Amino acid sequence: MRALALGLLLAVTAVAQEGAPVAADYRLKVTYNRAGLPIPHWQITLPGRGMGEYVGPPEKGPDPGPIVFRMSAPGKAYLGEMMQRSKGLQPCETKSKGIAHMGDKVFEYTPQDGTVQRCAFNFTDNKPLSQALEYVYAMTSTLQAGMELERLHRYDRLGLDPVMIRLMADANDGHAVEFGVIRPTLESLLMDVQVLDRVRLRAQQLLDMAKQEDAGKIRAAR
Repeated sequence: MRALALGLLLAVTAVAQEGAPVAADYRLKVTYNRAGLPIPHWQITLPGRGMGEYVGPPEKGPDPGPIVFRMSAPGKAYLGEMMQRSKGLQPCETKSKGIAHMGDKVFEYTPQDGTVQRCAFNFTDNKPLSQALEYVYAMTSTLQAGMELERLHRYDRLGLDPVMIRLMADANDGHAVEFGVIRPTLESLLMDVQVLDRVRLRAQQLLDMAKQEDAGKIRAAR
């Protein structure tokens, strides 16, 4: 998984260095459905400009409602580049037989010309589309961890530690990215002297990673 982390970071940095013009001029909506998961349905919307929105009510527990966030410019450019390289999101669903059900994914991509491209699939052989999905998955992991940290910070401070340990592990193997999307939550933890010192330390480390992502710098997997 460390190769995945480094590969994502190299790709994002390369797009940022190329100065790709796609960073703010496309719209992307990704929807995921898979019964039996703690969050069986979620949706991420990235508008042409401005804030993104995540909606993902858990199967159990309170629904936090829509979460508004801002992703890094290099990350937004990377997703836009993958959409451009996907050739209109085609091919979409794989023609291979016997693929296990891994959840229903729907991509709706609107480039600058305003023509909506749509792809619904369980598994795809379209490499750029698959790479975009991996990045969205990783960003969703960060957002979902942020939701849990918000809840625990309010109701169970001792429960923060295992969630932060897991989030750091996901960050190091590429299963979590775009830590700026939960920046307010991390800053709140960092400033709270009543939480464990190691929780605050990890919050600072993740905030540092968010700065590196904003700058388009490569962060080596640990």
